[in-house]
Amino acid sequence: MTETPQTTGPTAQDISTDPNAVNTDTDALFPNAADSAEPGTAELSEDDKEFEKKFEKFYRRRFPGFTMSSGVNMLGHGTGELLLTTDTKQCIHFYEQGNCKIGSRNSIELKTGDQATEDDLSIFLSAENGAIKISAPNGNLILQGDNVLIESTKDDGQVTIKSKKNMYLDATSLTIDSDYATIASCSDLLLYGGNDTLLYCESGPPETGSGGDTILASGLVGKILAAMKNAKMLFTSGAV
Repeated sequence: MTETPQTTGPTAQDISTDPNAVNTDTDALFPNAADSAEPGTAELSEDDKEFEKKFEKFYRRRFPGFTMSSGVNMLGHGTGELLLTTDTKQCIHFYEQGNCKIGSRNSIELKTGDQATEDDLSIFLSAENGAIKISAPNGNLILQGDNVLIESTKDDGQVTIKSKKNMYLDATSLTIDSDYATIASCSDLLLYGGNDTLLYCESGPPETGSGGDTILASGLVGKILAAMKNAKMLFTSGAV
């Protein structure tokens, strides 16, 4: 009677030395399987997590003539939400902190209102808080319209107009209406009327005097100098 030879499965040593063997040890294949939701995926290091967080919203694409990007940290401006920049460095940029910057190399033209009536508000520029500054350091600043209105709405607000040299007012009719007015000149002062000239005081006779008049000079000149000082202090304190 012929005995059937008995066979045994390969040992662990046989599997490790057999190049064609398949290792069924899941712990050896997936060392982090117990700690990971997906087998075979290693846990990210802190540096990798910081890198992914930093570039989570990063986007950049180059087109012919311009580049569009987002999530870019711009020095001095913060992180950009939407940055549209041309090859000639002209741009429309929006930043996370709420700033918007528009830049061009020559000029910006804003034109509207071709279908608006004279009663419509074609352009509305508003700043709920903070100041609005229009500057032309090397050119003229021109405000032109059928009517030009400059108004201070604050109870103790003021309007200041300053000039390094000359100020010229040209009008067919000029009216100055004030509860308290001071006109002072540190040098010459000329009041000229081509026709009638009237100086009127409702409460009493108007006072006139000269620095050479010893009788009136002390009281009148003192009043004038005090008025000049108060006027200068008022408009200097609120000047922009």
